[in-house]
Amino acid sequence: MNWNAARPWLGTVARLVLGVVWIWAAWSKIRSPRTFTQAVRAYDATPEWLSRGIGYGLPILELALGVLLILGLVTRIAAAVSGVLFVVFLIGLIQASIRGIKLECGCFGGGGTTGGGGTEYTLDILRDLGLLVLAAYLVVWALTYFSLDGYIARNDIVEPPSAKRLRTDQGRRKYEAQLAVRRARAASRTRWLEGSLAGVIVLVVLIGIGVQSSRAKIEGSLTAKNATVANGVVFGKKAAATVDVYEDFQCPICLAFEQSVVTTLDKDVRANKAQVRFHTISILDRSSSGNRYSSRAANAALCASDISVEKFVAFHNVLYGKVGGKQVQPDEGENGRTNAQLSTYAKAAGITGAALTTFQGCVSNEDHKALVEALTERASRDGVNVTPTVKVNGKSIGHTLSAFNAAVAKALKTGPAPSPSVTPSPSPTSKAASPSPSPSASSTKSG
Repeated sequence: MNWNAARPWLGTVARLVLGVVWIWAAWSKIRSPRTFTQAVRAYDATPEWLSRGIGYGLPILELALGVLLILGLVTRIAAAVSGVLFVVFLIGLIQASIRGIKLECGCFGGGGTTGGGGTEYTLDILRDLGLLVLAAYLVVWALTYFSLDGYIARNDIVEPPSAKRLRTDQGRRKYEAQLAVRRARAASRTRWLEGSLAGVIVLVVLIGIGVQSSRAKIEGSLTAKNATVANGVVFGKKAAATVDVYEDFQCPICLAFEQSVVTTLDKDVRANKAQVRFHTISILDRSSSGNRYSSRAANAALCASDISVEKFVAFHNVLYGKVGGKQVQPDEGENGRTNAQLSTYAKAAGITGAALTTFQGCVSNEDHKALVEALTERASRDGVNVTPTVKVNGKSIGHTLSAFNAAVAKALKTGPAPSPSVTPSPSPTSKAASPSPSPSASSTKSG
């Protein structure tokens, strides 16, 4: 095989593969700028301003690189920038792996924390290494077929004179002078072209950041009768222990946590030992086969909170319990529960009559969709990228019953004495939705 003949063809394949990968990656991220920004934050490696800059600007840069590579324009520069990005991606993946952060890379949209067990980064790392090799190849051998680079350079070729003329000093000097002129012209044109394109791309990225930032804004009502963006749904009076619980109704580790603490948590709230603030966030819609169970369940829970906090807690416990002997939370990867099923769970939580009709309308219209998005964005900005995340008086604790009990006990030593109600209201957990025996929540690190 003639290497000199094969090299441009291999370069052409590498160029087109990289171009398609960049365009595919960019398009999947551009569609949901807020989600990708949350995925960037999940790496826990950049300050907020830089996370936003990456979340809004990186997809635009990726798209520009993809277009340049597909067209074969300033191929070597585009490949060099691609190589730098792949190195940065590899560093991000490796540091996440070393630190034990469980997430999807977000390379092709989505991303963020995983909903189940451990995450393997091997395939992601191998993929990026392979793409880095293609980029390096193009940096070294940038000559490819079907490219604008080749079309623009077509007039730079100087046909060598006959062997007879090259034997004369005059013929050789004339040929070398023509080569020098063409090379100088090509170098000047290249500098101008690269500088102009760099300026255009920087401008496009800056404009793109502005556009994506605008698209990431949450539209809709952020108010609810018994829920706020800052505190979620507050259950109980002010107490020595303020417990913030960040959960996703699709998260299996949240299920394990709730099943282990539900009884103790309810007793502690009613004894005024703890006040619980439920932050119903949505980061696992991708785990319900496209029907957005994570978001819809969070919205439904907020719809229940409109009736009363007690009904919210009852409905919340149903979603983490069983109805008719069947676990309510769907398995990862299967279709999430329907709106009709959510209405059934509302009945199990004791929501009936006119309240049920109002609840059903709220669920059907997703009245609190914007509030769910705002709660999720607020949690992400506050560094909460894993569910469940449990904080007692602002300090994160393990999502186990023993950790919860220890944190509440510590808060009671220094906080105000409990002042429980004279006649505590009954537990909001209905018999139809009582949780199954508590599994261990310590075997999996994050959900």
